[in-house]
Amino acid sequence: MYHLGEVVIRRLQEKLIKSVRKFVSKGQPYIIMDFPSNKDPGHHASWLGLAKVLQEVTGRLPVLTGGSLQSINDIKSTPGDAPIFICGWADFGDARIGRDDIRYRLACKYPDRTIIQMSQSIDFANEALLEYAKRTIGRHRNFFFMTRDERSFELAKANFDCDVETGPDTAFGIDLLKPFEADPLRALYVMQPFGEDDVDIAEARAIVDGPLTNWINGPDGLSRLRKASVVKAAMRRGFSRSEIAAQHREDVAARYVDYGVKMLSGAQRIITNRLHGHTLCLLLNKPHVAVARNGSRLHDFVSSWTGDTLLVEKATNASEILAAMSRLPYEMNGTWYKSSRPIDLRPGLLAPDLVPHPSIV
Repeated sequence: MYHLGEVVIRRLQEKLIKSVRKFVSKGQPYIIMDFPSNKDPGHHASWLGLAKVLQEVTGRLPVLTGGSLQSINDIKSTPGDAPIFICGWADFGDARIGRDDIRYRLACKYPDRTIIQMSQSIDFANEALLEYAKRTIGRHRNFFFMTRDERSFELAKANFDCDVETGPDTAFGIDLLKPFEADPLRALYVMQPFGEDDVDIAEARAIVDGPLTNWINGPDGLSRLRKASVVKAAMRRGFSRSEIAAQHREDVAARYVDYGVKMLSGAQRIITNRLHGHTLCLLLNKPHVAVARNGSRLHDFVSSWTGDTLLVEKATNASEILAAMSRLPYEMNGTWYKSSRPIDLRPGLLAPDLVPHPSIV
């Protein structure tokens, strides 16, 4: 079946590859830090996509991967020209454990290393956290920052003494995904309550019925080391303990992504207020509604990077979801339709992802 998001996804992959090539080249050693500490498939998708992009550019496994404060000291034993890529699976600014956050520790401990904070949103809870981040980044000599939405870009440019650019979420480095066999489901909510100002999930489900998941509690067994990871590392000529660990983390991330894909596979329509819900829907070729209040980072991301694909419509409240769903395309017998008319996908015509479509007013 034709993938309605492929043109957009390829464009975002090229953007990620172009950004990474500023710091690494073929055969160069590199480090990836901040492996997800949870079971969220979307966060693991960011790690997996970054790992794949870096392997595409360098042709090798990382010399070190880590996700804990203890792994920071291991960087001392790696080549000095190995830049440190920090995976952007969580908001920068939340500082999960304050000044001991791995991102701050890396900047303080390795002032001479090139450090690249990959695409993230920025959201500081208070001025004290922002001031500490400003001082830490300002003291570093080679810190580079990528933001994934315009509001975060403006905040970083105004406050951080480092190079800043915008970039899509690294999950787009995964490539196109295929659904698993699953029982058909008309609508699925991939939602998480974020605060009082967010869309009322109960109200939305009263208008468009469907099961709800926030998908963040995958099975514990997915994180176990398996012999297959050792074999894969050996086939890539990665025989060291750190290279086997890197392959293991990549495989764990892939398992959690598969866990998320299995949950999405049967749904004809998906309603989500999560950035990574939107991302995996695009990779999976699933029509979906991105629901969030006006001015949200989710809608900012859609407007900046993915809004020219037919697979997504925006809604700002529960009452707009049904109308947004009616504007989404649907597939029947291998043909895509929109508003009961077949979408013309003949070669030579303008790619459907690049046809602008109106947002909800």
